[in-house]
Amino acid sequence: MPIIFLVTVGLQVLCAVHVIRTGRPMMWLYLVVLLPLAGSAAYFLVEILPDLRHSRAAKQAVRDVGAVIDPDRDFRELVDNLDRVESVENKLALAKECLRRESYGDAVRLLESCLTGVHEDDPALMLALARARFGTKDFAGTCEILDQLRAAHPDLRSPEGHLLYGRALEGQGNVERALYEYQAVAGYFAGEEARCRYALLLQKTGRVDEAKAVFREVVKSVERASKTYFRSQRDWYEVARRNLEE
Repeated sequence: MPIIFLVTVGLQVLCAVHVIRTGRPMMWLYLVVLLPLAGSAAYFLVEILPDLRHSRAAKQAVRDVGAVIDPDRDFRELVDNLDRVESVENKLALAKECLRRESYGDAVRLLESCLTGVHEDDPALMLALARARFGTKDFAGTCEILDQLRAAHPDLRSPEGHLLYGRALEGQGNVERALYEYQAVAGYFAGEEARCRYALLLQKTGRVDEAKAVFREVVKSVERASKTYFRSQRDWYEVARRNLEE
């Protein structure tokens, strides 16, 4: 059966179903049925394509293509915005882009300049600064800003900040405190990263049996979960599985 015939029939069925489900004028259905190729092509171009262009997936695809063609476009726009209006919001937006680009030193400078006045203890700014300092390997500075965050907002629950605190302690060689924080955050962290980092540090300190027990928990948790969770945690699942095989 010729490929062109299969494509024509498929497009015809797609358009006919779309007409009925979306309540488009019945004139379109007649055109699709009576003029299989021309009618379906016209319907697709006039009715379906504009909707696709405004869908979230399509917009994301456009952004992804734009990022490949001109990867610095967003960065330039954020710099221009900051040049026009030197606000905390614009500084934070540019700092987040710097974090994404791993320009951690620039992010630190931007964020530190924001933490004044009414924004002195802004949790979003403080957490972003902790990430930036960690990126520059300023582990002591990371712990310092996170300690300030906890003092200013004792009721704030931030799994990301808690895990980052444990990693900064590990970066300073404070193994026992890092293990304590990893174990604590693993109890409520959404995902397997915290448990894996806890197990990896246990293994590094020679507590191999304890580490393998945690790795087994990770593997079981991911294998029993939904496909969506499996896909999102695949990297940490592989970490756990490889370490169980060693």
